[in-house]
Amino acid sequence: MSIGKVVVRPATLADSERALAVVRQSIVELCVDDHHDDTATLERWLANKTPEHFARWLAQPDGLVVVAELGGCIRGVGNVVRAGKIHLVYVEPGFERVGLGAAILTALEAQARAWGLRELTLGSSCNARGFYARHGYQPDGEAEEAFGVLRCFPLKKALPPNS
Repeated sequence: MSIGKVVVRPATLADSERALAVVRQSIVELCVDDHHDDTATLERWLANKTPEHFARWLAQPDGLVVVAELGGCIRGVGNVVRAGKIHLVYVEPGFERVGLGAAILTALEAQARAWGLRELTLGSSCNARGFYARHGYQPDGEAEEAFGVLRCFPLKKALPPNS
């Protein structure tokens, strides 16, 4: 069964409420193996997932925030910065494994290559490590503590230049 085509585009302020709902819902529901329903960890992880922070992400001159739409509705969010770091790739629960994450990652990597970057790094949740491995990201050090009980797994990927 086909569910439609994924469209990835730059995010706007008008996307704030829906995009943040996707991010927050993804963290709470899909990352349980990471936060273990620990209230303090969730509070810290979700603390910057606010309209004010979203506006700051959009305003960064050296960053790109994208949303992924499926059927005209935002179902995923991503963010990359020129410093060579992916900060966000989140997909709405119930829409995993339909190409949203891959489309977001492709858009973020394309932007990084357009900036002339040769490598991207990120901190993966336990839940997302398999996804990133399937897309060529490799371990880049030991897991680090983040937000309480959460473990952050550093990953990196060499980017081929634009053809």
